[in-house]
Amino acid sequence: MKLLHIDSSPFTTQSTSRVLSAAIVTQLQENHRIQSVIYRDVGLTPPPHLTEAVFNAMRNGVEGCSDAVILAVQAANQAIEELKMCDALVIGAPMFNHSIVTNLKSWIDQVCQAGKTFAFTSQGAQGLIADKPVFIASTRGGIYADDAHRAMDFQEPYLVSALSLMGLKNVKIIRAEGVDKTHPGRSEAQRMALEEIKNTVFID
Repeated sequence: MKLLHIDSSPFTTQSTSRVLSAAIVTQLQENHRIQSVIYRDVGLTPPPHLTEAVFNAMRNGVEGCSDAVILAVQAANQAIEELKMCDALVIGAPMFNHSIVTNLKSWIDQVCQAGKTFAFTSQGAQGLIADKPVFIASTRGGIYADDAHRAMDFQEPYLVSALSLMGLKNVKIIRAEGVDKTHPGRSEAQRMALEEIKNTVFID
């Protein structure tokens, strides 16, 4: 079994999402026979934003393109191949300004490509990635899971939607909320999420 582990927080020592995503990987390694883990830290090494030249090269080939465009296409193709080949996906995804960090959005733009990971059909968009377990370590400074604030959450619904577009519908979210609040606060929110990981993270 192969895991693909994506971290996206720009923070290192103060990142709850990094703590939780690492704990998810550890728990999966304890519960299953994991052959390898591919780790991509897009928080510290962000993929480039896709340009018109890169989009055109991905669709029409790289002949005559600049070295920068060729490298961007190669990176996107590698990211897509890693997503296709893994047996489970772990994503550390903190909320920034009600959504995901731009570094993670850039990775999603790399892999979410018409004709490669999804296709347009007469019945609508169809995912081309074989479904597999996805574990998202979601962290938020405030509380957004309640009815009063759910409409401001463009982080978790976006991730679920983008993954579903590619065919990945088996998504489990482990959430730590209120990490910047007095209650529950970072340490307690993190503790509760780590306890949930111990009890619920496994692959059927």
